[in-house]
Amino acid sequence: MLGHSDLELKRLGRQGALFSDLTRDLLQRAGLKKGMQVLDIGCGVGDVSLIAADLVSQEGTVKGIDPAAEALAIARMRLEADGKTWASFSQGTLESLEECTPFDAVIGRFILIHLANPAQALSALRSRLRTGAIMSFIEFDLSTAEVYPPLTFFQQCIGWVNEVYRRIGRQLDMGVALFSTFRAAGLTPEMAGLTRITPANDAAIDFLVDSVRSLLPAIVKLGIATEEIVGIDTLRQRLLQEAASDEYCVFYPRLVGAWATVP
Repeated sequence: MLGHSDLELKRLGRQGALFSDLTRDLLQRAGLKKGMQVLDIGCGVGDVSLIAADLVSQEGTVKGIDPAAEALAIARMRLEADGKTWASFSQGTLESLEECTPFDAVIGRFILIHLANPAQALSALRSRLRTGAIMSFIEFDLSTAEVYPPLTFFQQCIGWVNEVYRRIGRQLDMGVALFSTFRAAGLTPEMAGLTRITPANDAAIDFLVDSVRSLLPAIVKLGIATEEIVGIDTLRQRLLQEAASDEYCVFYPRLVGAWATVP
């Protein structure tokens, strides 16, 4: 739904940087460590794969797969710049995976929310993993994003984003749904949730504007708001004006990690 335009790929890069430390924390909790063989599903521009490559070091390997050639091209450039020769990227999807037994861990971030039936997908994945392998996924709880004290327009923009996922039948809070999704795959996960909290600064507003911009075609098509009401060209300026003082605090969507070992 978000597509793979240049703007979207840049948004993914900024989002990756914003949540890199929290992602690293959750992957370490899940058990990623030196020497492991790791598969990153839906690797995009390589943010999670590069973190995993740090954790497994050159004694391990990381393979990232994604259906978007445009994203993989960026991921490979970043990989070359970092010199992490023990990581690699190739085109593929969760559904196209055939052989997973060589991997010690299969990971993914912000992937399951885009699937029509994430429980079914994890069940199929589990059947292809060897005993002792780790399955670890990280997702957002989108409804937890807010600004406090409340700002009317800021909250309206968050509402536009959330309503898109509601109307297309996706799980708005995929983070909390990770427990039932893992249970449907016959696994009982350990879980942790982390929230980034900052003043209503440029970075926080850019994150919201980027999200609205990427979803704007869906927002309009689904009748959630018109292009005129959104006013994407002036959206950032209007949000900055609304949050002009330093009294506002932004709670980003909660990041939830779940992990389990295949029995």
